[in-house]
Amino acid sequence: MLIAHISDMHVFADAPESALVRLDAAQAARKIVADVAAHEPAFDAVVLTGDLADGGSAADYALIRDILAPLQMPVFAVPGNHDTRAGLRAAFAGTMPFGPGPTLDYEAQVGGMRLLALDTLVEGHVHGALTPAQIDWLAGRLAVQVPTIIAMHHPPFPSGVPTFDTMALVDGRAEMGRLVADFHAPLVILTGHIHRPFHALWQGALCQVGGGPAFQQALDLRPDAPEPARVDEPYAYFIVHQDPQTAMVIHKRYVAL
Repeated sequence: MLIAHISDMHVFADAPESALVRLDAAQAARKIVADVAAHEPAFDAVVLTGDLADGGSAADYALIRDILAPLQMPVFAVPGNHDTRAGLRAAFAGTMPFGPGPTLDYEAQVGGMRLLALDTLVEGHVHGALTPAQIDWLAGRLAVQVPTIIAMHHPPFPSGVPTFDTMALVDGRAEMGRLVADFHAPLVILTGHIHRPFHALWQGALCQVGGGPAFQQALDLRPDAPEPARVDEPYAYFIVHQDPQTAMVIHKRYVAL
């Protein structure tokens, strides 16, 4: 089974909302989608971990749908802090199994693994959160011990960079950590938001942050480091290769933007 993990495209139809976003974000996203669509063997699914749009207008999501149109495999997405729930639901209600509640949480099957999508959006804020109702929903799903992927925008695990961690998942982090620690089937957590690709081992789970093609942030591990600046580095998306007979392997696939 092959899954492409992409994050933080920040596509906009008219003007970017974020100062750091490259003006050709839509063109960059098209290059990535073209690479994913042409990959052999074909991917079983694509997981987008938030900030599909940079503002969340209807025009933004219409453009995103057009960009994603070449993908013939299932596409699953969660909202980021620059998305809107209403816009994302309206654009993808026909292809993504959003639940009926106020948040866009859902469960799907990807090959031999279960996908749990978590909506960590806090309207009007950069950081993320999980409500008690979402924690209860996740607890019910994780009570079933089967190989699982959790997709969410804000990382619940630390990066080692204080600036990054203050704008990651804030509310619900400890509660989610306890659920993950008690889960003993294979588990991988896919996130975004940080615009810097990295991996972590958290509560026994393999975790990763997808890089952001709209811009990438510099790495500075000093405790007193200033807010990270934009950096010009090669872009790569992650390929999750799950072989039930051997192991899960994560590859980087570089795309020239």
